[in-house]
Amino acid sequence: MRAHNEGRTSVPPIFHLSIPVRDLSEAVDFYQSHLGAEIGRRTDDFVDALLFGAQVTLQNDPASVTAPMPRTRHFGATVSWDAWESISARLRGGPLIVEPPTLSYVGEPTEQGKLMIKDPSGNLIEIKAYRQPDKVLGSLAH
Repeated sequence: MRAHNEGRTSVPPIFHLSIPVRDLSEAVDFYQSHLGAEIGRRTDDFVDALLFGAQVTLQNDPASVTAPMPRTRHFGATVSWDAWESISARLRGGPLIVEPPTLSYVGEPTEQGKLMIKDPSGNLIEIKAYRQPDKVLGSLAH
């Protein structure tokens, strides 16, 4: 009898999110070209976009797309300060921006930068960074 885990690879926990999109090809192009996603599994019904260390499944489900998307329903990533500045500079003033790059709590240990964009289906994506991540994220910062 084979051991239960024989031949399997240990995988650390990976956050997974599934969202509806109105056009699968358009969504794949957006996540690859604007956010640098790597594409994993692909079917006619869904595509896995590997994004910021998470698995975001883009579901080809136009009927479930909410427009406009309420601000409180968003997902996002916390990135390094350098990455946030680079992404902010690249997207600044573009049509994807819902909330332009802003700084808050300036000079405090919890200083943050954030911006919000939308994908072609209106899904909201917040990208943020902290100057001192350990002051906000604790052990998650390491």
